[in-house]
Amino acid sequence: MELTPLDIRNQTFHKKSFGGIDAEEVKAFLETAATAFEQLSRNRTDLTERLKIAEERVNYYRQIEKTIQDAVITMQRTVDEVKATAEKEAEIIIAEAKARAVREVESTKKQAEDLRAEIEQLKQLRSNYFIRCRALIRGQEELLAAMENDQKELEAPAAPQVRPATPGMNMGGNVLA
Repeated sequence: MELTPLDIRNQTFHKKSFGGIDAEEVKAFLETAATAFEQLSRNRTDLTERLKIAEERVNYYRQIEKTIQDAVITMQRTVDEVKATAEKEAEIIIAEAKARAVREVESTKKQAEDLRAEIEQLKQLRSNYFIRCRALIRGQEELLAAMENDQKELEAPAAPQVRPATPGMNMGGNVLA
């Protein structure tokens, strides 16, 4: 039986014939009240123990929550650091790529300039070659013309040449002794 404070306040005892109250009734009531208070005490102890366990669990979960929050903060810092590092690396890569592109453009310009100079040299060599070829052909032409003239002279019938006689020579041009 559960005893409430109202039950205790409203409890009445029967009077005995000589002006007192029934001791057995008081004893029974006190036993009921003691039993109820023992039950309440056990309930209170049980509830206190359960509250202690619940508080320990809450503290445990709070520690987990704090650990998770710390981990999230650490993770966010790490993400921010990784992001900053990645951005710096990207900037370095971009700067290196730009520098490499500038070097390649300069190299290409130099190669183009070298090729232009080489083309001009080749044009000059070609022009010189043509000049030398023309000179060689003219020289060969003149040589051929000279050879043709010599050939024509050889082929033309030669007229006898008469030489005047000189003293001491005979007609054959031999010297007389």
